[in-house]
Amino acid sequence: MTDFRDEFATTFDPGRFFALARQVGHGRALGLDYRGHGEDWVELALPWRPELVSMTDTGTMATGAIVSLVDTCSGTSVWTRMGGFRPIVTLDLRLDYLRPAAKGEEVIARCECYKLTRQVAFVRGVAHGGDPERPIAHSVATFMTVS
Repeated sequence: MTDFRDEFATTFDPGRFFALARQVGHGRALGLDYRGHGEDWVELALPWRPELVSMTDTGTMATGAIVSLVDTCSGTSVWTRMGGFRPIVTLDLRLDYLRPAAKGEEVIARCECYKLTRQVAFVRGVAHGGDPERPIAHSVATFMTVS
């Protein structure tokens, strides 16, 4: 198993991180795709798959999969802003759902770590199906850094 603390302790490259994270555990199960990043934001995508559906009659993606996408994207934006991988813990994560993710719709999350203190990081984000003007959910989150 990869020890992310060693490889990303001094410089954090989200693209390289997801190339490794997709090979193990949660990252492998969800199949998250890296889309891009800046100094304080990250964009990830969750492709629609039948095993992620909660309502088989409509093909609506399960909210748990979307929460996992947004939590992962939010945490990754914190590491990107910090410039290195350090353990963090999700203190609070809120998603306001505006509509369901439709059958076949890939969900894209873009999260920004807009404030970083010594111990707490603040993140906001949006999940959409390709058009940010037609969001699936808005999110806010706080993370605590762990020594």
